[in-house]
Amino acid sequence: MRAVRERVMGTELLTVLSPGEAAAVLGWLRDVEAVFSRFRPESDVSRANAGGLVAVSELFLRVLDEACAHQERTGGLFSPFLGAELARLGYAVDFDSVGVAEPTPSGPAAPGRIPRPQVHLDHDDSTIRLPAGVAVDLGGFVKGWSVQAAADALLSERGLIDAGGDLVAWRRPTDPPWRVGVTHPLRQEPVGVLELPEAAAVATSSVVRRSWPSATGGRLHHIIDPRTGDPADSDCLQATVLAGDLATAEVHATCLTILGTGEGPAWLAEQDPTAGWLTVDRGGTVRHSPELPLGRTT
Repeated sequence: MRAVRERVMGTELLTVLSPGEAAAVLGWLRDVEAVFSRFRPESDVSRANAGGLVAVSELFLRVLDEACAHQERTGGLFSPFLGAELARLGYAVDFDSVGVAEPTPSGPAAPGRIPRPQVHLDHDDSTIRLPAGVAVDLGGFVKGWSVQAAADALLSERGLIDAGGDLVAWRRPTDPPWRVGVTHPLRQEPVGVLELPEAAAVATSSVVRRSWPSATGGRLHHIIDPRTGDPADSDCLQATVLAGDLATAEVHATCLTILGTGEGPAWLAEQDPTAGWLTVDRGGTVRHSPELPLGRTT
């Protein structure tokens, strides 16, 4: 077992596995990226977003189905159909190429439940048709989903897969626990160190890491509030969730960031009472659930 660093899905991948397992995980994630990238014209996502009735892979349909289930469960607070909004805000190319954006204005906030677009999905024919003006973006969700799927397929008794700070880690009860640092969005020193249980998934949503300048002098970011179609404007700069499944942790971290440090924790307690959470607000204040295994850095 050794640590290997690679680049995939627009982020840094760290695996602590056997060489064969690390290679298999990397190959799997590259295959997933080829299907779901918004920036590759031949991907299923790009072809679906171009409009019309499009033949897609079963992998695409499976992941989109799961994302839609999370959309339903969260009342639309999480949505896999925000690709057009991201493009409007300037995030229509790989993040390293995003420049100063001059977004067009969006509509007012819609209170209550956010309706799901009328998307045609046909598993028998493996086709999709999106309504005009709607585009799929499965970015962070499919990253979490595919990393979790990779971990579930491995037979090793101990390992770690970390894709840009979103990770799964597992071990035997007698093994020493994995300890991972949580970065602070405003400071150099980390917030603290999580001592992980035997099987854990950790996801972090941040409005700081993937942000870019606006033509009006402000900054834009990729965490979109489906109620407005604009970047989330709560008091939460960063949310971290510790759960048993990485795709679910990704969804919950995103929703915490959208809702803010006041409403978000209560919402998460209803969604998953067993999940641990940590938030950092715009003033740098750190809050976390009492049961979160957070220790100080040494």
